[in-house]
Amino acid sequence: MIALPNDITFLKATIQILWEENEQLKTENERFQAENEKLKAENSELRGRLGLNSTNSSKPPSSDGLKKKLITPAIPKEKTQKRRPGRPQR
Repeated sequence: MIALPNDITFLKATIQILWEENEQLKTENERFQAENEKLKAENSELRGRLGLNSTNSSKPPSSDGLKKKLITPAIPKEKTQKRRPGRPQR
């Protein structure tokens, strides 16, 4: 266990310093909480805007940007032996 000093004036000074530090930390904490709430609101607004496009807002379709079309792989056709007209068969 830590040995505490017996001097009352030292203890009072230490308490005063800790009291002031505690008040500063409370003020700083309140400021951080207010800033946090502001940033949460801004984040929510930006996330809402991120999902907007011409189908769910008043933006024109040209503002959507270019979208890549889905390319479906072509199914290869079977090769058939066709006769060309006008050519004799060998």
